[in-house]
Parts: sequence; structure tokens; C-alpha cells
Amino acid sequence: MSKILVVEDNKNIITVLRMCLKNAGYEVKTVNNGVEAVETAFEWKPDLILLDIKIPKMNGFLVCETLKDEESTKNTPILMLSAKAEEEDIKKAYNLGAEDYITKPIEPKKLLAKIDEYL
Repeated sequence: MSKILVVEDNKNIITVLRMCLKNAGYEVKTVNNGVEAVETAFEWKPDLILLDIKIPKMNGFLVCETLKDEESTKNTPILMLSAKAEEEDIKKAYNLGAEDYITKPIEPKKLLAKIDEYL
């Protein structure tokens, strides 16, 4: 069973993502800030990370950069999730090493297809 770390601070989105991913057969762990995201990624070793950009304590760009700079997590696929659809943000995410950029609202079928692509 693949492990997915969800980094999101919106309770409603967390609930939807957790249900969607668990129903698809994934083991899911959720955290709601950037510091916890980095700590959990190092300890839990997820197979994929769904990472919101606007999160407390350390934004998603910094989390992505930190994880991609570390040997133990540099190959873990990171899919950025954001309501921000500006070209500048999308380019920044890819430049920092994110595998993909998904804009909110998230459509579960499309999200699961993206996840399958990277696992």
C-alpha cells in the first residue's frame, strides 16, 4: 500500500482528500503546516506528497525546496496543490522540483489519475 502525505491547512479539503485517497487504497497521513510536513516526510518516508502552497509556519515552496535538497526525500514525488493559478507560481513550483501542479478546486478522479502517474 502506497503512503501519501497530505500537507493542507483547510479542514474541509483534508477531509475530502483523506476520504478520496483512503477509498482508493492509499495509506494517508495529514499535517497542516510546513514544519510538520518536513519532519513527517523525513520520519514516515511517504511514496508521494500532496503539498499546499499557502500553509502556516513554512510555505509549500520552502517545504518543496527543503525536501528536494535532502538525499532521503529528493526522489519523493511532490504534487503542489493551490488555488493560485498564476504562471509565476507554477514555474516556481517546477523550478523547485515539484513533479506537478494541481489547481483547486480539486477533482478527485483527476487527482487519482495524477497520483497513479507518479507512483
